[in-house]
Amino acid sequence: MSLKLSKNRVNYLTKLIVDYIQKSEDIDYLDDLGNIRFKIYHIILDELKLFEDIETASQEKIVSQKKNIPEGSREWEILFRKYSNEELAKLGRVWD
Repeated sequence: MSLKLSKNRVNYLTKLIVDYIQKSEDIDYLDDLGNIRFKIYHIILDELKLFEDIETASQEKIVSQKKNIPEGSREWEILFRKYSNEELAKLGRVWD
């Protein structure tokens, strides 16, 4: 359940968001679009890093169980989701 994206993919997503902001009549922006794009790019990278850290912490909790739980099994998936949600709850976030 990895959320890894290449820098090219992040750039592409950032461009889509900025293009939407630029074309939308409902969105007013005060900053230069280049600065907005830069900020969006780094927000996406920060979120990906956060989810990577949560994924790692969840996997470590599963591995630390007394019982050997094979990765990809139904039990592993349930525990991974549970531990991921616990980590997100600590940060005040929700993940569906």
